[in-house]
Amino acid sequence: MDEIIRLSGDDDDSDDEEDEFAFISTGLQKEDTSNRINGYMDNIVSSYDEIEFHRHFRLQRSTFEKLLQVIAPLLCINQSRTGRPQIDPQKQLLAVLWILATPDSYRSIGLKFGMAKSTLSVCFMRVIKALCNIAPTIIKWPQGADVGKSKESFKKLSNIPNVIGVIDGSYIPIKAPKEDPEVYINMKCFHAITLQGICNSSLKFIDCFIGYPRSVSDAKIFRNSNIYRNIMSIPRHFFPQDEFVLGDKAYPVMEWLFPPYVDRGNLTRIQRQFNFQVSQTRQVIERAFALFKDRFRRLKYLDVNRTDLIPVTVLAACVLHNLCIDNDFFIEQYINEGLEVQDNADIVEDDHLENQENGHE
Repeated sequence: MDEIIRLSGDDDDSDDEEDEFAFISTGLQKEDTSNRINGYMDNIVSSYDEIEFHRHFRLQRSTFEKLLQVIAPLLCINQSRTGRPQIDPQKQLLAVLWILATPDSYRSIGLKFGMAKSTLSVCFMRVIKALCNIAPTIIKWPQGADVGKSKESFKKLSNIPNVIGVIDGSYIPIKAPKEDPEVYINMKCFHAITLQGICNSSLKFIDCFIGYPRSVSDAKIFRNSNIYRNIMSIPRHFFPQDEFVLGDKAYPVMEWLFPPYVDRGNLTRIQRQFNFQVSQTRQVIERAFALFKDRFRRLKYLDVNRTDLIPVTVLAACVLHNLCIDNDFFIEQYINEGLEVQDNADIVEDDHLENQENGHE
């Protein structure tokens, strides 16, 4: 996650900001603004009850207000430097939440919030960068008392002691990149990148690693991830009392990472029971991904023109995912809907990529 945050941390409020970050609205002519909705925020959004607000923006109003307090200073620009009126941080954040929550076009969203598409693109990147800046405080490995709480919660769930997380990879479909489209194509012939996530029992991400093409196996992505390098450097910092993470069969066996036993028909009863418990526990990460993708429907197909901006967009959504979990009454609905639309592509691909990793290409 460190590389992603460095990419997002170089904030520049210069007059060239629109040219640099209007990555979805490139090559636009002056647009017709006659159909913009006047007073949408003041007259309509302000009148939404809790259910309506949540239905449109995919989070509760109280969560939105807390988030706005934190990132509003990061969304303010120096008006004297740009020569343009400052856009209300509340308006910026609401517009970007709408982008992430829906597959609506930038044109329709811009009309709703009274912005040109290029301006909306600038606001999008400004909010994404702000969310990435606070990511280390939101997506973080359990420490201190949180380690014990995590272990206790997982033990109640699976009866396996000392578990503090579950790891897996999930693909994010993307627009074919101009640089090297063949690299990002998977076995089902669409373009995608992998989000490697480790989550706790409450479905929060405790680590995210984003950006590798889906054509790369989960095991190889894992060995190249920041969390792998950091744990290998100081394992006791992450697992002070021999805790460990559970993964599926695509991941290697390590002192702090346990996949299920490989079943060649000779497993003992205890080994089969362990595999069953791992399978039950791994539902946590499956539910986390289902919740994540169904809440942020833009990620069902991420259409951007620069692949280097894909990781920061996904990371920002991961930050929002964690913030929403503590105070959300729609979680089970999102999870169920997300699981319903998810096919068996991940399972098929994992088997295929595992064969590649084992040299059976």
